[in-house]
Amino acid sequence: MANLYSNKKPVISIVSSVSNLGKTTLIEKIVKDLKNRGYKVGVIKHDAHQFQIDYPGKDSYRFTEAGADNVVITSDNKVAMIKKIEKRESIEELLGLFQDVDIVIVEGFKESAFPKIEVYRKSKDSHLLYRDFENNFTNFIAVAADEKMKLDIPVLDLNNADEIADFIETNFMGETKRG
Repeated sequence: MANLYSNKKPVISIVSSVSNLGKTTLIEKIVKDLKNRGYKVGVIKHDAHQFQIDYPGKDSYRFTEAGADNVVITSDNKVAMIKKIEKRESIEELLGLFQDVDIVIVEGFKESAFPKIEVYRKSKDSHLLYRDFENNFTNFIAVAADEKMKLDIPVLDLNNADEIADFIETNFMGETKRG
């Protein structure tokens, strides 16, 4: 499988039809695995719940409330930016924040054109987006499932993050130099 974004860093979306299927846990394991292989990894998580990292009583909150459009918080080993936005930024705009990584793994953004690995669990109330033609979702490259399935794209073992990291490395990291 050719890297669809050979001139850019690879971007892989991890998606599912419903919440609580294990996307975050899977991404956490893939990140650890890819880091152990020497890659620099970025992650974008879509949050539908209006997350809040800046709250009353904190200096950063006071600066935001005073009208600052951007507030950067930094320490010896982390930096965070709080930026007011008028509309949700596109995945492409968010990718512009990642300059020093080899790959970006995205949780969510099913509507994006980026390659997708779908998480599927038989025991949950989920269905395969991959088969959901009504939504016109495209670019599914694999399904990570907790059961054996026969599909016309690879079916990976959801409980084997190393296998999924191998799939990503083989298909998308070919020309990326490690560490």
